[in-house]
Amino acid sequence: MPASRFATAIALTFRGLLALAVVSGGALTQTGCVRGLGKSDAVPMGSWPAWQDLSPLLEVAEPNVEPTTYAILEAAREELRAGRPRAADAILAKGNRGAGRHWIAVARGDLASLYFGTCIRGVAWRLPEDIAELQARGRSMDWDPETRVEPGDLSVEALLTNLDDAVEAGKQNPVLLTQARIARVRVAGYAASCPANPEVERRAAAVMNADLATLAAEYHLTPDLAYMWAGVQLQSYSGAAARPFLVTALEGGFEDPAVRYMLAVIAYEQGELAEADELAEAAARVYVELGDPGQGAECVFLRGEIARAAQRWDDARGHYGAALEQKPGHVGAMLGLAATELDRGEELGAAELLAAQLRVLTRGEEELDERSAAALVDDLEALIILANADTFELVQVTRLALLADIDAEPDPFRRGLRYFYAATLEVRMGDYESARGHAVTAATEFEDSWLEPPDKANPRAFLDRLAEAAG
Repeated sequence: MPASRFATAIALTFRGLLALAVVSGGALTQTGCVRGLGKSDAVPMGSWPAWQDLSPLLEVAEPNVEPTTYAILEAAREELRAGRPRAADAILAKGNRGAGRHWIAVARGDLASLYFGTCIRGVAWRLPEDIAELQARGRSMDWDPETRVEPGDLSVEALLTNLDDAVEAGKQNPVLLTQARIARVRVAGYAASCPANPEVERRAAAVMNADLATLAAEYHLTPDLAYMWAGVQLQSYSGAAARPFLVTALEGGFEDPAVRYMLAVIAYEQGELAEADELAEAAARVYVELGDPGQGAECVFLRGEIARAAQRWDDARGHYGAALEQKPGHVGAMLGLAATELDRGEELGAAELLAAQLRVLTRGEEELDERSAAALVDDLEALIILANADTFELVQVTRLALLADIDAEPDPFRRGLRYFYAATLEVRMGDYESARGHAVTAATEFEDSWLEPPDKANPRAFLDRLAEAAG
């Protein structure tokens, strides 16, 4: 696969991977009882396992707080070690108005971001009574307007406001300032992922990025924040810029499989194929163990790309097929299978293979409603984006597959989409006459359907853009 298409595929999936890894909480123990490793396990800013009971925070807080505040922090840590985050927060809440309130605010921010189980409409987080509950169910977002905020639920606004105050107070105490920023990044990251409204999302993301940049410049990134900063580097700069921070996260015990997946991507892009395959295989194995076939399919698909780059054609086809078994409709694997046929000089075979896969992607004869139609548009758009980022030959094959036996398709909405996206590929091919003809046909098909095409698949707007470009 050309680097451009693979980079496009990563851009399409990275946001979800980042959210998954951050939300997963990294490495909670499977016993429901969390233990720190003591003295941060010799990892700067504390190892990720040690952070599970806030030990790195307590180590730096001890010489900076009075005995009463430290006793509260210690009592909360013991509750976390017993697997009771809600009880731990209740203990911390008792000290939120005392002299050590800023340190308590930091501890509550860290605890909330590590252990909340439900985000309620972006305004409140609910902690589980027992860590085992979080491990069993994972995290969720509840947008039901009927869900009530209960006593003991944590106000996201209050968490961030108290952390803002702690950052301000930390200007007189660099140790507090660093810890307050660490907690604020964690809380702001989740606030941006589950926001009460777009303005909260924007502001939380801005705070998160600013604090991450400061902590990175000061070499104060914890393992989970090193992972987050790696994501910024990967999206804004390059894999080479992200790699050191991913290694830091892994060495610090942040064992989420997304870290190894991203390292595999970077190794692949840098031509280190054996290492990339080993990392991708390890990540895929963990995703399967976690019961996440979707992300597992991404890892297997990557192994297909690695095998193709190494000219191991049979292995490549096997991995692409396995990815499609785990995640039917995986557009990258579909195009990968077609590309392996092209590698063998079988253009017609590639088109036939991709056409068969498109029947899966377009959901066969399933009756479409507005939601499934929108999902279908997203899937086809992703296919076209990836095809356009590849070779001219694969663009031709994708166009042929879209138009193959199109008259046998009974649904006018599906026919309209296929004609429309064929037209977009014809623009890439320089065949503007065919593009205009197929766009007009798409518009006619949509008129016969009760479903309206979204703006991004609107043939009339497409024809207007063609007319403007022509003259």
